[in-house]
Amino acid sequence: MAKTTEKQKESIASVLLKYKNDSTRAGYRNSIESFLRCMYHLPKKDASRKKVVYDYETLLSTYLSDKRRNTSKDFEEFSECLMAEATSVLSARQIMTFARKFLSRFNVKVNQNAIQDLKRNMKGSAATINKSMTGEVIDKALKEMDLRGRALVLTLASSGMRLNEALALTDKDVDFEASPVVVHLRGENTKTKQYRYTFLSNEAGQCLKAWLEKRDDYLVGASGRNKALVSAGRSGVKNAHSNRVFPFSDNAANLVWETALKASGQFSVDERTGRNQLRIHSFRAFFITQLSMASQKVLAESLAGHQGYLDGAYRQIPMEQAAPLYKSIMHVVTIGIPPEFREKATELNGKLQLQGESIEGLRAMNEKLTIRMTKMQDEIESLKEKETRRTELLEYIDQYPDLLQILKKVVSSEGNND
Repeated sequence: MAKTTEKQKESIASVLLKYKNDSTRAGYRNSIESFLRCMYHLPKKDASRKKVVYDYETLLSTYLSDKRRNTSKDFEEFSECLMAEATSVLSARQIMTFARKFLSRFNVKVNQNAIQDLKRNMKGSAATINKSMTGEVIDKALKEMDLRGRALVLTLASSGMRLNEALALTDKDVDFEASPVVVHLRGENTKTKQYRYTFLSNEAGQCLKAWLEKRDDYLVGASGRNKALVSAGRSGVKNAHSNRVFPFSDNAANLVWETALKASGQFSVDERTGRNQLRIHSFRAFFITQLSMASQKVLAESLAGHQGYLDGAYRQIPMEQAAPLYKSIMHVVTIGIPPEFREKATELNGKLQLQGESIEGLRAMNEKLTIRMTKMQDEIESLKEKETRRTELLEYIDQYPDLLQILKKVVSSEGNND
């Protein structure tokens, strides 16, 4: 175990403040808290499935002061805890990485080879059986949400953004003057680290605009509610003048969604993993599915940033082409439309699309026929011109009856001379 140093005087809260991104801070916090619970065999939730709050600062101090700890053994135990909690292999690896990096700030050294061996040996466990996200599920949950929650959910459902991408948006990233509303996703905030754009439905755009008018009031209230946590060293001071569209963490977003699911009687957990079966991340799947069913799969994948699905030619459809396509099928991601109207609109849109394709086909055929008729007309005109010249020649010959005989004699004599 490492010796006590100046670094060990830092707290969890002070280390987390070094990270600017809320999602990154949440990732490190969750990882170190998970590690400490494992080390001291503490349950995450009580019998009523409510999250148990512990004094993690004290737990960390106790861990760092214990010179008998074997960090390699501790991480081996940690990997077992993660598997027991039915954490997916990918998530478990990330949590272990975050925990190791966090502890390294306190001079806690972990053998890198041992960590790699643990990651390779982790077999994961049962995956959560998720339920399908539908417009009806979202609509019921929206009725149990405040303006903040409705704006976030409608934004996610109609744009295909990842949660962390939405939480990183600033005022300047949303163009309310465009039709449909355009959202610019900066490269530093996307998974692929490349810029892309997406759109919002009219419904989402109006709700988001209404939320932004109330956002400052929310920030002032959140700053006041946060004082106790700041005093306890468990959180940093909230910025009451943030320019972020959604100035809260991914944990807060998940809590808003799960609370709405419970209030609307739709919350359920997987029997084996104990996880929510209608995760907030399922809005992307909803978006892609809805657009794909409306015959716009390429558009859906492009707007959602599914780079792996698309080849280089389709990763970024020009906005001037994508905007009218999105507007024509916006109804499929508009939650306020009754299901039967949404289906009818989709059916009508499909018929219009087929009708449009038929019209375009007729136009193409018409163009080909026009070209052929023009060519035939030119040929007819050429034949008429030749016939006219032939007639004129015959009339000329008729005026000079002996001319034809003279010409024959001239041609004959030239042949004999040769």
